[in-house]
Amino acid sequence: MELACFVQSLTLTLTVIGIYALTVWIYETFKSPIGILWGLSKQCICDVNFTERYGQWAVISGGSDGIGRQYARFFARKGLNIVIIALPDEILKQTAEEIESTFHVQVKQISADFSKGFELSDYLKNELDDLDVGVLVNNVGVANTLPVYYETCALSLYQRMVNVNINAAVILSHIILQRMKQRRRGLLINIASVAGLRPLPLGLMYSATKAFMASFSNALREELADFGIECQTVTPYFVATSMTEELRVDRFLRIISSDVETYGKFLTMIVGKTAQTTGYWLHGLTLTAINLLPADLTIKVAFEAAKSWIKKKNLTD
Repeated sequence: MELACFVQSLTLTLTVIGIYALTVWIYETFKSPIGILWGLSKQCICDVNFTERYGQWAVISGGSDGIGRQYARFFARKGLNIVIIALPDEILKQTAEEIESTFHVQVKQISADFSKGFELSDYLKNELDDLDVGVLVNNVGVANTLPVYYETCALSLYQRMVNVNINAAVILSHIILQRMKQRRRGLLINIASVAGLRPLPLGLMYSATKAFMASFSNALREELADFGIECQTVTPYFVATSMTEELRVDRFLRIISSDVETYGKFLTMIVGKTAQTTGYWLHGLTLTAINLLPADLTIKVAFEAAKSWIKKKNLTD
């Protein structure tokens, strides 16, 4: 009798735990797709005027190429004037001219090398201070071009990575959010990475900087909500850009990757519709599959895959 009661209690306990775990998984997995569908349905009923909802200007760091360029074109299409902050090269000039002539909006070019870190603060503040900035996209980033062991890279590379991947967002957010709070409107988009959701051996500094971005963005979302400011965290998996070109030799990465134009179409469709997204349906499915596995296992698998990649690379060189 006592054994039967124990088994019954144990069964009930395990059932409750299972239902709770399943409920949490369903919530975490489907909250973003549901938010997107709800946002799209509202958009079909009444189109959103982005300048009224957010403001007159959109600022995009690293906006001259890749994902940043996709955002710049999208917000220009929505009628916002564009500020592109990027390295002072021909790509910046070409992108600015193309957006200005195509969408007939103002485009302000700000030349900046974010590897200089906090010494850019006063310069950027002076450039942005008089603008009604409604959207800030913290997009600029750099990565290890290839998997490497941590100590084999120069500290200067890691300093650059921290300045570009972290401090650029810290500086720009600090400058712009104060004005957004005063106006009680705005949109902040932070580009993190799936690599920041799980540690990534042989790419640990990039992974760690993107983990910062995810944490920074998710915490800011709660701080900004009371001021009417939206905050979206984007965690892409693998997008074929100039920064990731050398990694496309990996078969798995080729399967799950998307070209930047395709990714940009899905990504911009989700603007203002969900708090956190991978930006692309295939990346979302990949992340869902990863989350079904124990974290320790995914770290070990990633490490073994990166070691295999290094071995293959050494044999072909």
